[in-house]
Amino acid sequence: MRHIFLQWVFCIGMVAFCACSSAPAQKKNDVELVKLSASDSALVERAAIATASAAPHVAVDLDAAHEFYILAKNMELRGDQRQADFFWKQAYKADPTSRYLGFGVAERLAAAGDDSLALVEAKKASALKGKRTAAQYALLARLYVKTGEVDSCRKYFVLALDSSRYQDMTLLYDYSLFLEAIRDEKELVRIYDLLLPKVNYISTLFQRQLSLLLNLGRDSAVVELFGKAHEVTGDKQMLLQKVRGLMAMKRQKEAIAIVDTLTSAKIEDEEMTITVLSSMPADSAYAFALKKYYNDGVRTPAVLCFIGQYEYDIGNRDSAKVHLLESVGKLQGQPKYANRAYLGLVNIFASEQNYTEAIKYAEKSDSVSNGETRMLLASVYALADKYEKAYPLLDSLMKFWEMWKPLPGVVDSANLARMQNEAQIKYLQILDIYSRALIGEALDFEKDFHADSVKKARAVDNRTKAEVMLEKFFAKDSTYTRVRLSMAMNLERLKQYDESFHHFEALIKMPEFSPHEMASTLNYYGYSLIELNRTPAEVEKGYKLVLEALVLEKDGEAKDAYLDSKAWGLYRMGRYDEAYQAMQLIDHSKMNRDDVFWEHMAAIQDALGLKKEAKKSYKTLLKLNPKHPAALKFLGKKK
Repeated sequence: MRHIFLQWVFCIGMVAFCACSSAPAQKKNDVELVKLSASDSALVERAAIATASAAPHVAVDLDAAHEFYILAKNMELRGDQRQADFFWKQAYKADPTSRYLGFGVAERLAAAGDDSLALVEAKKASALKGKRTAAQYALLARLYVKTGEVDSCRKYFVLALDSSRYQDMTLLYDYSLFLEAIRDEKELVRIYDLLLPKVNYISTLFQRQLSLLLNLGRDSAVVELFGKAHEVTGDKQMLLQKVRGLMAMKRQKEAIAIVDTLTSAKIEDEEMTITVLSSMPADSAYAFALKKYYNDGVRTPAVLCFIGQYEYDIGNRDSAKVHLLESVGKLQGQPKYANRAYLGLVNIFASEQNYTEAIKYAEKSDSVSNGETRMLLASVYALADKYEKAYPLLDSLMKFWEMWKPLPGVVDSANLARMQNEAQIKYLQILDIYSRALIGEALDFEKDFHADSVKKARAVDNRTKAEVMLEKFFAKDSTYTRVRLSMAMNLERLKQYDESFHHFEALIKMPEFSPHEMASTLNYYGYSLIELNRTPAEVEKGYKLVLEALVLEKDGEAKDAYLDSKAWGLYRMGRYDEAYQAMQLIDHSKMNRDDVFWEHMAAIQDALGLKKEAKKSYKTLLKLNPKHPAALKFLGKKK
């Protein structure tokens, strides 16, 4: 071509010009010429040959390359991709030294589906000089993916991402697909961490990253993932999950610090507040709940329910009742928290002996807990003397837990032992509740002075059934002291004294009792020995046990009952004056409806010869127990 020829002529001219310059001629012998040795000459020759072979002459037509490139771009603008591809190839043919044109051709071959040829051209272009771009590295990476050359893929993906400073979202996503294919989870976590903020924590990628972190056991990273997602999206559910994660990792201070900033009544704010309350001591939790509800604006019925519960725990029952009643009417749709309010109200009303309200909320609790609180409902029925409702529930529950077995194939061996243990605990709880209900009804019959023979027989039958249940419980768990105490007292009422006293002997040696519980046990055992009056030694032993109870219960509510036991012990030992003195220490106003007290008072007065006083006491006793044999005998009345 003409312009190449002119360039060549110009170069020849320059060489000639230099050769014919006007530099002065060198005089002969002014400088001695250095002669090359044979080895030096050979070295120069080899260098010349190597240079010639390393840089072969390549014909370049820059003008033509430029013209074809312009034509290619015009065709692309017109939507004629076929012509555009043709001109790209022509431009590259005109200037095969252009890295840019080489990769352009490779890209178009790849777009046309000719991956093999595209890779050949991309490799050739990669060896050329010129600006290296992220797009070029990315093309090589994607082409190597097609050929399955893992090391090359990774190399060029990393080069591409480094060149783009990890800002190319498409490239990050393609690299993540490659990492998924080769299962490089650690690197994939790093790439997802870069990609997620760019895609606004899209659900699919977020869940994949979450799954990876959980599989790798990176709990802290899981927590941070939720935190970052909340910062970008503002989604409170993400913040809630972060708080839950912090609590699971026992990072309570961080969780509380987050919750302390919440200022709305949104459901997530409510959940976060309640989540951290469980980790705090009762006093701190109560103060924190008050602050969140009244000061910070987390005014939700569930938080109010917790406030009511804390107030019940610290003995502020009036305020607890107000707050629980207020919350329970607004907790529709939140059965978990509604049930907490129901249970709190059951406890409050039962303690007030308002069994109508206690039953009402126990039934509500049963309806929202899918039967989980049915034992409580049966207990409340029994407390309210509604045994006709309590017993069918208890029968059903006892049968279920006695025969419970896990569904085949549902439970793995690791959880089987745990579930069996839970079933055993449920069964023991039923035995305990059922036996107490039977004993409670028997006691009602025994206190009923108008009870006929049928009711009296029913009382014995109840106690006998209860004893069977208590024995079953004791056979499976002999460490439960309250059950052993129930057995001891029930056996005493069944007149199985030796067995009863055997249990009492074991009980008074147990350190688990509180002073109040120990005092009650000592008094019951001591009074039983005194009342039975089998031998002087047993009476004296019973008296001493009652004295021990009085030492433990100096100013308690049971003091008067223990003084009555002491007086009866003195009476049995014939120490009537001391017995009467002990009776004078009792607050008589509390004994207006206690027939046992008046029985003892009248007998002691009679033994002292205080007939007038004894007559008055027996009359009082007869009002309380119209069929009391000692009163009828003293007053000369027929039975």
